[in-house]
Amino acid sequence: MRFLVLALLLVSFCSQATFNYEGEVALHYVNGEQRTQKFSLALTREAGNYLFQVGSQSARVAAPPQKYALSLILQHDREVWVTDFTDQPLQAFVLTIADYKIILKQDQQATAARGKFILQFGDETYFFGRGPAQINFKLEPSGIVDIEIRGMFKPRR
Repeated sequence: MRFLVLALLLVSFCSQATFNYEGEVALHYVNGEQRTQKFSLALTREAGNYLFQVGSQSARVAAPPQKYALSLILQHDREVWVTDFTDQPLQAFVLTIADYKIILKQDQQATAARGKFILQFGDETYFFGRGPAQINFKLEPSGIVDIEIRGMFKPRR
């Protein structure tokens, strides 16, 4: 028993979080249901490897990842799938993590947007392009350094 406690203490001292963001995502489902859940993004060094965690999923990796891509798939211009959040279609979401806030919603005034879906990030608004969209979290061992939106375009003002 003493050996087990000592081993656990050594592991806890040797493992240190390189970064750990505890965020939150508010989900608005197509069926009208709404739910808020935690959404974490973390990198921990353990026994010479790294444990990379996104939401409820984790993977052991040999080196720190350079980016994490959150995929958004617009289906039939009616619903958006974000499988890293849920296994059900969405009508909207609000993701808050670190100092970032990303909003996907339908805007009835956005007549040029596919499905009238818009993504808001900072002061910018984006529309879906032809394929899937990605929210790319650029990472360094110390944490998130930037976020880039891919597969979407900015409407003309």
